[in-house]
Amino acid sequence: MPSMDLPGYAGQVLYVDLTKRHIATETLDEGLVRQYIGGWGITNRLAYDLIPPHVDPLSPENCIIIGTGPFTGTIVPGSAELLVTSRFPLNGAYCTACGGGHFALMLKLSGYDFVVITGRSSRPVYLKVADDDVQLCDAEDLWGRDSFETVDELRERHEPCSVIPIGPAGENLVSISVTSIDKGGTLGSGGLPAVMGSKNLKAIVAVQGTKGIRVADRVKLQRLVDGMLKRIMSYRLRGTLLEGGFFGMTSAWTALSARISDNWSRIAFTAAPDVKDIHYRSRKPLACPSCPCADKERNRLAEGPEADMVTYMTHYAAMGSLGGEDAVDEYRRSVMFLDAANRYGVCLFSFGIVRELMAFLYQNGTIGPEDTGGIELSESFETTMELMRMTAYREGFGGVLADGLLAAARRVGRGAERLPVHIKGYNVFGDARLTGMGTQTVSQMVNPARCGGCAGIAGSMGSASYNLGRPVEQWRREAEAIAVPRDAIERVFSPTSFSAGRLTRYAEDWYSLSNCLGRCHRLYINRFFDAETQAGLYSAVTGVEATPAELYEAAERAWNLFKLLNVRVGFHRGDDEPPEAWFSPLKGDDVEFPLMDYYKTRVLSQRDVEGILDDYYDERGWDRKTGAPTAQRLAQLGLPTG
Repeated sequence: MPSMDLPGYAGQVLYVDLTKRHIATETLDEGLVRQYIGGWGITNRLAYDLIPPHVDPLSPENCIIIGTGPFTGTIVPGSAELLVTSRFPLNGAYCTACGGGHFALMLKLSGYDFVVITGRSSRPVYLKVADDDVQLCDAEDLWGRDSFETVDELRERHEPCSVIPIGPAGENLVSISVTSIDKGGTLGSGGLPAVMGSKNLKAIVAVQGTKGIRVADRVKLQRLVDGMLKRIMSYRLRGTLLEGGFFGMTSAWTALSARISDNWSRIAFTAAPDVKDIHYRSRKPLACPSCPCADKERNRLAEGPEADMVTYMTHYAAMGSLGGEDAVDEYRRSVMFLDAANRYGVCLFSFGIVRELMAFLYQNGTIGPEDTGGIELSESFETTMELMRMTAYREGFGGVLADGLLAAARRVGRGAERLPVHIKGYNVFGDARLTGMGTQTVSQMVNPARCGGCAGIAGSMGSASYNLGRPVEQWRREAEAIAVPRDAIERVFSPTSFSAGRLTRYAEDWYSLSNCLGRCHRLYINRFFDAETQAGLYSAVTGVEATPAELYEAAERAWNLFKLLNVRVGFHRGDDEPPEAWFSPLKGDDVEFPLMDYYKTRVLSQRDVEGILDDYYDERGWDRKTGAPTAQRLAQLGLPTG
């Protein structure tokens, strides 16, 4: 079948029906490209058209929709992002997972921008995509293996290739399962591997294809990229990133963690170790294609019982909660914890917080040995590792933890259901009582799905709001750099502050645009993009002349469709409310942290937060009462209104 002839795109959509074992291709609709650009704009549109609104996430009718963007496979820095849209089991939301690695590149080299997988195989299989050779291969011998073992075996068979595997947690339909691409970029927090497991799909393999990727203007593209690389190579923190990976970037921070105590809302402060204190037998930085920064690593520590273990670090593990004797010992335990989580395919953040809650309930007598199968819940490292194994296999008390924080609390009952601090059933990243009510916090509240994607979407602006206390002038400069309209800038900013609700809308649209283009939104790459540069890169790659405003409109269209997908399955304004616990101070040693604005100038009431939500909906052009896009706004964007 002929491909769509537009530079920057492979031109085909691959359809795989696991039930019928039927494989077909279609030409990518150029109209979709013009309307949504690519990436998650088109995966959201395909989800809207192909996934029934109230489908069970673990049913054959649910789809797994994989997408790439026009920047994928080019020399644009950090353009390796893969987007995967489905309905996730943790909270039933339509989500898009995003992750780095080589998969997006390999897929486009075989001639496909998108893959749609539906149905359920009668036996374990893996999907292999290699140019026009697309096969469902037997995976009986892989079923039961962990994620790393699965990747190793499939690389032996098909190298050069890229692999999205599932581990035991995916096979056992664990809602807090997650996977990774090639042991690297994490993908699908909230149960994407469980969706794969429900389909008896052990892995998806993209073999390096031979079809190449064409760009419209090589000279212009090279000139723009050279300018970016000059700035990236002189970035003052690039050496820190290469030396210590993502963990190295965090080593100077103070880690904050909710610890087991007499109060579920109590915190402890733990100093993170300096990366220079960690003794490695070997360490290798890992980067995605076209990325001049390496935020992942393969390492082997030189000391301790794990010294012979080779593992892959995709991000820092939870510090201060594994019972280490000191910061360095805590790091070693974190490496073991992260390695196990990645191999089982369990989200370490979701597991960590539900483990903390269950240990608290055990400590205060709400649950006992008769509930846990005789396991004494504590901060013991050995107990933690055993609970993770049990969770991955839904074994005993692990079956309670397997569906996440809210479901576990409801299953326990006895008042436990009032304790989880969550939004839309998903644990929060960063307590707003510590960070203040900035755009990172607001973005977590109003995110239509919460599962699957980035922890802090509003961090996709040049300086994330989790960098506390940034001057108003810096925020304004960044808003101007990403081409927030002049009239909106006047609404958002005052001389001494900014509207977190209104600014969140534009941070989301910038994030949406990066996902449509297929590029990374992590701070140390994203900071080198601005609206004019991005429009120039899009023109050089595709030959389509588009202004920043036109690209923004496509990104806004994708975001509104993301919202619409979740509105039609029942999410509404009430689901955007913050956790009730945030309106009670968080207690530390001799200090309390009430919920405050970003600059910590005033304590916020529930009414204040409602006003922030009103500002957000107003800036979006959505209905303040329901939190849903209005028919008028949908019509303006060319989206379905029925």
